[in-house]
Amino acid sequence: MSSFDYSDFVTTVLELISQFGRSITVNRYKQEPTDSSKPWRGPTDPIAFPDASASVKAVFEKGAAASSHLKSIDPDLINRVEEVCYIGPTTFDLMTANDIVDGGQHRRIVFVEQVKPADTVLLYIMGVLR
Repeated sequence: MSSFDYSDFVTTVLELISQFGRSITVNRYKQEPTDSSKPWRGPTDPIAFPDASASVKAVFEKGAAASSHLKSIDPDLINRVEEVCYIGPTTFDLMTANDIVDGGQHRRIVFVEQVKPADTVLLYIMGVLR
């Protein structure tokens, strides 16, 4: 059985996002507490020192507008977010990201979904709040 080659789709997604998107930073924060004997205190200031970051391009759409065509995502989730952003494939694991920085403003990630036929990620769909 032969497998389908999605590389043309990935190229198209990346080109469109590059053309119509804007640069953002995606952050993942360290979740380990500063003092292991007092884990309820959590990390000191995780936003000040992200565990990992990546600069990517993203296309944004208002959350309410996205609800009409994102049928695979729970409508309650979409209605809770201010914006939905679309990000192409990247080496950064967006499924573990905590927030994005867009124009100097931190936005909390509410959900992340992948469009992933077989083993190829074509697109990440991310709901964000201020």
